[in-house]
Amino acid sequence: MRKLALVLLNAVGLSFATNGDLLIGVGAVSRSMGGVGISLPTDADSTIFSNPALMSEYQKATLSFGGTLFMPHTKGCINGSCSTSDAKYFAIPSIGIVYPLNQRWVLGISAYGVSGMGVDYRNTDIKCNPNSPGCYTNFQSMELPPSVAYRVNGKLSVGFGLDLAYGALDLGAGLSSDYAAGAQIGVYYKINPSVGWGAIVKTPLRFNFARVADFNGDGTLDDMTLEQPWVFGTGIGVKPLQNLKVALEVMYIPWSDAKGYKDFGWKDQWVFKVGGEYRLTQKLSLRAGYNYGKSPVRGESFNTTNPAVVGAECMKIIGFPAIAEHHLSLGVGYRLSPKVRLDFSYMHAFENSVQSVVNGNVYKSKLSEDSLSMGITWSF
Repeated sequence: MRKLALVLLNAVGLSFATNGDLLIGVGAVSRSMGGVGISLPTDADSTIFSNPALMSEYQKATLSFGGTLFMPHTKGCINGSCSTSDAKYFAIPSIGIVYPLNQRWVLGISAYGVSGMGVDYRNTDIKCNPNSPGCYTNFQSMELPPSVAYRVNGKLSVGFGLDLAYGALDLGAGLSSDYAAGAQIGVYYKINPSVGWGAIVKTPLRFNFARVADFNGDGTLDDMTLEQPWVFGTGIGVKPLQNLKVALEVMYIPWSDAKGYKDFGWKDQWVFKVGGEYRLTQKLSLRAGYNYGKSPVRGESFNTTNPAVVGAECMKIIGFPAIAEHHLSLGVGYRLSPKVRLDFSYMHAFENSVQSVVNGNVYKSKLSEDSLSMGITWSF
């Protein structure tokens, strides 16, 4: 797994996620619909990521693969002196396969970059440590979750995924990496042929990174723990017309209970997603979506004599500005043949800003995002 993880993380580079440090969705179809996928099947990689119980909706073996070109636009300011982060263009790959064994059991496996955040202000005046060449942060993780779904009856399906994860963190003193394991449990219930309900629970993933930075100024590099938090989600998927489907979903992410994020003062987050697809012809489908989650990173104003607290607040605002809130997405799908579909999507996260004032020093960041995704789905 380490070799695969390194390949994917090298491809991902220094990426930004958009609900905190989590991607709004995986795969071109899901991303074009605001990241929905808990209550409505999208593409194979997204289904495994969003709700493994929905694998039971696949009648044929299906392979989805593609990638996202992510373009964050980040600007940091300290006491009015501003610079633009040099982290601008990054690729995020994903692949997934769903394989029905029989009428009840379905297997799936996927690999994707799922979270990341960071900035590159090297060789600028934007620095939280006066001895550094400029603030540089890089956190990224990928998951490889073998999954299974079981169709209990014609209405109810349950799913389980084992989240095998690899993470890497660089705060300017060199890259540190670690493995983590968690689980995802999903359920999908067909209320009637046109309405379905889905829900998921995802357990935390805890990464322990060794010797990443000198936090207390004693000349020794300290360790750092980052714990991807619990995720709870539910939603309703509706097909009011034969050629129209819509999903409304909500997630709760308790960042304030997660190690590392809790230390940075991140707040809990509610995420709301709505997305739809209209099949214009037998070959052409149009999609759109909206995603909103209030930023877990909030500004503060205080005085302190503890230099470690000052540094931590600077890192929160300047080094990890995961502050995107409003996301609008559009997409199109074209069926090249009865077995092959090509999908494209575009997402824009509107600019948001955050500011803290510590001992009279003003730390401020602005962030907006664009992304382009492409995917191919092959049923066989």
